[in-house]
Amino acid sequence: MKIEAVASFTATNLKAPGPVLDAATRGLVRITRRGETFVILREAQFAEILADAANPRPKTLADLLAGYEAEEVKSRLRGWLDDKQSGREAL
Repeated sequence: MKIEAVASFTATNLKAPGPVLDAATRGLVRITRRGETFVILREAQFAEILADAANPRPKTLADLLAGYEAEEVKSRLRGWLDDKQSGREAL
């Protein structure tokens, strides 16, 4: 999960935290200091990120298929894919 910053500031901007905290109410804020990058975000957003990371369910189709080789999946499904339709199929 990539989180886009809603604003970027330098550490010097923290001397007047109002604009920085105002931006943090809208989303992640990136702070740079001497070549290092830090982030500020709301505690609730941090909790959401942790909960999402702890959830083992796949988030995308790519997550679901991670570790599977396409040809192996096709070979395992070959019989099912080649079956003739009976007309009684249901979802």
